[in-house]
Amino acid sequence: MSTRPSHEEIHRTMREFFGISSFRGQQQAVVEALLDGHSALAVFPTGAGKSLCYQLPALLFPGLTIVVSPLIALMKDQVEKLRSLRIDAARIDSTLSEEDVEAVFAQIRNGDLSLLYVSPERLAASSFRKQLKGITISLLAIDEAHCISEWGHNFRPDYLKISRLAHKLKIPRILALTATATRKVAGEIRKGFRIRQDHQFHSGTHRPNLHITVTSCSSREKDDLLLEKLRSRATPAIVYAATRNDTERIATMLHKQGFATRAYHAGLTAEMRSLTQESFMRGTTSIVVATIAFGMGIDKADIRTIIHYHLPKCIEGYSQEIGRAGRDGSTSHCELFACGSDTKLLENHIHGATPSPQSIKNLLDRILRLARPGKAFAISPYELSTSNDMREESLRTILAYLELDDIIQRAGSYHCYFRVKPLRPLDRIVAGYAAKEKNRIRALFAAAESAYGSLHFKLYEIAESTGIERETSTEIIRALADAGDIRLEQRGLREVYFLQKSWDGNIPPVIDAITQRFESRACFEFERIRAVTQYVESRTCRAQVLGRYFGSKLDAPCGTCDLCLGAKTIKIRSEAIPPIPDHEWQLMRALRNENHACLATPRQLARYLCGISSPAAYQARLQQREEFGIWQQQPFPEVLAMLLA
Repeated sequence: MSTRPSHEEIHRTMREFFGISSFRGQQQAVVEALLDGHSALAVFPTGAGKSLCYQLPALLFPGLTIVVSPLIALMKDQVEKLRSLRIDAARIDSTLSEEDVEAVFAQIRNGDLSLLYVSPERLAASSFRKQLKGITISLLAIDEAHCISEWGHNFRPDYLKISRLAHKLKIPRILALTATATRKVAGEIRKGFRIRQDHQFHSGTHRPNLHITVTSCSSREKDDLLLEKLRSRATPAIVYAATRNDTERIATMLHKQGFATRAYHAGLTAEMRSLTQESFMRGTTSIVVATIAFGMGIDKADIRTIIHYHLPKCIEGYSQEIGRAGRDGSTSHCELFACGSDTKLLENHIHGATPSPQSIKNLLDRILRLARPGKAFAISPYELSTSNDMREESLRTILAYLELDDIIQRAGSYHCYFRVKPLRPLDRIVAGYAAKEKNRIRALFAAAESAYGSLHFKLYEIAESTGIERETSTEIIRALADAGDIRLEQRGLREVYFLQKSWDGNIPPVIDAITQRFESRACFEFERIRAVTQYVESRTCRAQVLGRYFGSKLDAPCGTCDLCLGAKTIKIRSEAIPPIPDHEWQLMRALRNENHACLATPRQLARYLCGISSPAAYQARLQQREEFGIWQQQPFPEVLAMLLA
């Protein structure tokens, strides 16, 4: 690397590109550590300026800085901001065409790019890493770095592999960034990236402008309490709720009361989610009622109120969510409704989200018994998730474990099914091609299935019937789309893996080890719920309690939380579990007698009745029925025991 930038050069670059004359908090310490050639971990609260810690060094280093970010919306927002500041930045994500991606790589090869934003999944793709061969990469910045830890609150399997990938790419320094990392999680991040403890920088979690209040209530009191709070608090506001159904119900209730409100959750279409987000950013919508799917990509400085309608599942998530308020420094209020029945709801979802030992065994048997050492095999995550009734996140976690244990290795991905809408007659499409190519195109179109005005190309079946290889068919169809002759939708994602030759082929120990990992994870999730209840029932300053949880110390009480202002200590009120009425038993028996494949086992039926979504029930469209969630107030273990009796 060239000579280390001088103090004057650092500040000149900061003023010239970012319009900033001085650092805040620990920003300078992080930047100096990176410029000295060290890797670093920055644990900064939301709004503390994490982005500058890698964006500024990116302009001072030769070569490329790669930023790993978990959300496309976040990447898009960051790139647009940097370009407005005359900084050469780009992103590569699934929304870009192949031509757009190639244009970005051309910029990289020409040395015209300072920052490149990618997802962890993109970084893991061998085809992506091949494109970077020979490119000088000076820094890898990892946003939301707590996702790397199995003990982090928002664990993402592909984050597990980043450390190994950084080593393969020979990246000299790493910057891990997060707003929420406990001592345990921070230790895992440092260990994974070989970051020295004295290169962990912590800005503390306390933000004086956030006024925190916890209110004890029963489930029946919540709606009236919410209306009271929203009528007395400033907007914009976010109301966080535990389930998709709750967001819809609460948003409808608020809308009827005259509030400009929208619901937001992962079950909505991408278009609907985008419309809600844009409406909130413009101020047309003043209140969004959302699951935790909303917020990470939101850069809105003037959010005045955050209300947690249900208890959060962990302190880390709660801290991150209230951190979205008041980023402009003005006073904002953060309210948490504490209700005893919420703990049951949270515990039920842990039971439901943890794959059963049998589903883990079935999945691993299917993957590992069919594969041959050193040979490639392809899987459909969606199909495996549905057939094993296992959430895709759990499926991908298992695949990540298999990779990290050197049992399989990912080799890439492809689509096996295309849906095509011809934009002109076939005779005009083939005009201008050589005779051989004309015949190939006509053969492909003849082999496709016609339905609803589109042509469906099942590439493997077409390869068998026409003799045209899948790769060749893919190239031809994509070329027609590029020429504007057709509109193309790629479907049926398949991921390609190799079974490692070095693995001994002994499956039972693998099943046992992965089952144990999931059981340990579930126990840890239960402990985090207990930490939330301890926070609610705390007798001391809430800001100090949050600080201790994240390993930082607030010397004096905040003076603005409910306890500092004289509120009484709260005890979460337990609520009696309602008896199951006869008509609900009748509904359950009738449902079981319908013999749905996705509700075939007592565990599957218990999940459904407790309102816990599953891939198989979703595909069967059973979650629209009235039976879904009728027993969500019952403890999952008791429901399962009743169904096993």
